[in-house]
Amino acid sequence: MDQLMSALADPERLRLYARVVLGELAPREADSPVARKHLGKLIAAGLVERLDDGSLRAGPEVFRRHRTTEPTTGVPRHLTGFFAGGRLTAIPVRTSVRRDLLVHLTETLFDADRAYSEREVNEVLRSVHDDTAALRRYCVEGGLLVREQDGSDYRVPQHA
Repeated sequence: MDQLMSALADPERLRLYARVVLGELAPREADSPVARKHLGKLIAAGLVERLDDGSLRAGPEVFRRHRTTEPTTGVPRHLTGFFAGGRLTAIPVRTSVRRDLLVHLTETLFDADRAYSEREVNEVLRSVHDDTAALRRYCVEGGLLVREQDGSDYRVPQHA
């Protein structure tokens, strides 16, 4: 809830959110640099959703959304500030903190004894954050997920 309130604390962002809710934001206005900046924060907070056709949608259900799973259960204390409502709100910039976060995610979201297609990896990561490409790339670069050379599968590496 803190992330929602923070996203709506800026008056300009609040006005933009209201226009999305009311369906009064023209597509050309949504593409302006200022609108994109504010929409990014509204989307990250889960207040606005960009649909497959590029249109924007917002509704009151975000305020009563109940998650059946809480991925922040067992999150190391120093990482809890990166989560709100069971979702990752930001990917840490500091390498060591990002590594800790990625270790936590791979340990809690992926089974060590199975292979995942790229689509499955994206679905799993999307359960906590929308930037699945960045999270997937960081996991592979950090050796937390191993990608087959042909790109067909991803696995949690077996450590001896």
